[in-house]
Amino acid sequence: MKKKLISILCSVAMVLSLAACGNGGNSKSADSKDEASKKDGLTKVSIGMVTWPDFMLFYLADEKGIFEKNGLDVDIQEFASTTDNSSAFIAGNLDFCTYASGETISPYAEGGDIKVIILADKSNGCEGLVATPDIKSVKDLKGKTVATQYYSVDHMFLLTLLEENGMSVDDINLVDMTIENAGNAFVAGQCDAACIWDPYFSKAKDAGGTVLYSTADNPDLISDIVATSSKMIEEKPEVVQAMVKSYYEAVAYWKEHPEESNKFMADKMDVTVDEFESQMGGLIVPDAAQTVEAFTEAEDYSYWGYTQNTVEKFMNELGVINADVDCGKMIDASFAQKIANE
Repeated sequence: MKKKLISILCSVAMVLSLAACGNGGNSKSADSKDEASKKDGLTKVSIGMVTWPDFMLFYLADEKGIFEKNGLDVDIQEFASTTDNSSAFIAGNLDFCTYASGETISPYAEGGDIKVIILADKSNGCEGLVATPDIKSVKDLKGKTVATQYYSVDHMFLLTLLEENGMSVDDINLVDMTIENAGNAFVAGQCDAACIWDPYFSKAKDAGGTVLYSTADNPDLISDIVATSSKMIEEKPEVVQAMVKSYYEAVAYWKEHPEESNKFMADKMDVTVDEFESQMGGLIVPDAAQTVEAFTEAEDYSYWGYTQNTVEKFMNELGVINADVDCGKMIDASFAQKIANE
């Protein structure tokens, strides 16, 4: 089994680093199509997200008529932060919501109605712990200055690494900085190590940093998901199925037409094609069968619920949440399972 790490408050890291311009409930919608041009009989639903590479697949599904083919008229809303996105969803103002996996835990522990239906991606080297070349192992960090952002995924990652190496935060000089500032401080030689995510992780490596651990060592640790509510599942299961089907059809279209799809989605993110392809290259985008596998109970990090329960325990210890919950109960794999069986 891979090292017991918890870098999983998840792609909070990744998501915050590329958060979209938008403004809470005043989100921007997908290319507005004239409502009069929409075919009758489509079911209107909404999904909230922040700007993140594979979330652009929802725009692709809209552009290629995949939603319409599956009977949906989807209002895609981008939010300035994951907090705004989640708040709108928990308040019942969105039918679907994208999440960094670890960010589901706190609202769920507070009673939020969250059902995880899609595993959107796994981090595959987008973030990690980087140190100066003289530092060869985590144990070599003793007495060294390490920068990261408190309570971020990378903070969790660092504390767990220390624990697994028989150390604690008292053995290092931990400095609280934003991820951007931590990355810049490392490149400037102002700290010995940093737990950071891209693009700062890549910049630190390019500056000569030694990678002590990254998500490429275990992609199951950090992921993003798509959620709906148990109410939506109970009242409109056919709509949930159509959304899940549409997402995986968009994934398939992207894989079959990468050049065209990457150009379209790069434009949506307002980045170059090279930048978009580089960002997607740091992610694994599972298909329906791989999602079902990740949603199948197991006693290791291959199981999404196991991974989030590990984070949940850590969050309780830090006092971030004050309730014990089984994160596996958030999962509803039935919709992905139906797609995988087809």
